[in-house]
Amino acid sequence: MPQHRRRDKPLRRRAPRRNELPRFVIFCEGELTEPLYLKAFAALDEVRGIATLDIRGMGYEPRRLVEEARAVKRSERGQATGATEYWCVFDVEAPTQHARLKEAVQMARDNGINVAISNPCFELWLVLHHAEHERWIDNETCRGLLHEHDQSQGKRVDGASYMPRRQQAIGRARRLAALHASAGRELPNDNPSSAVYRLLEAVDPDEDRDD
Repeated sequence: MPQHRRRDKPLRRRAPRRNELPRFVIFCEGELTEPLYLKAFAALDEVRGIATLDIRGMGYEPRRLVEEARAVKRSERGQATGATEYWCVFDVEAPTQHARLKEAVQMARDNGINVAISNPCFELWLVLHHAEHERWIDNETCRGLLHEHDQSQGKRVDGASYMPRRQQAIGRARRLAALHASAGRELPNDNPSSAVYRLLEAVDPDEDRDD
């Protein structure tokens, strides 16, 4: 009986798996304004192609916000399949700052959680989309100034309308940061300032263009 020669099956190359997109889990102090803005950013075609953003409007003061971020980060340890960054977006507030602000910042630093802090409030970041602002300002005045620029009411903003102006905001926020650094002013004495630009640049490095 003739012996059949075993034929080796041709090796098939497996199609390479698409690398997991970097993931950003973002915990916001505010429940409305910050998430509306960041969700509009996340919806941009250029952002959707390079990262996924998990945006959570918590309504917590900074210390509790960081505690929540720390808890989620610990619970997800070893589960994530791609690079994951955890961010907290919160305010200093003025004229009276958050009571446990420094504790929140230190806890974030100790646990590898990034922070994007606005001084006095997130609305300053929105104001910077429209104009420079270098004078000390409190929450109420800042929100009034914003409403003059965009006719918004309350905490609801049209996040998409800000996207074409975000490069200007980044440039203005970076100049404020440089101004405070040159004068030796640090948190919470860096009013006005906003580090939200750092979050946008972390998601999309091309955001560092100053148009």
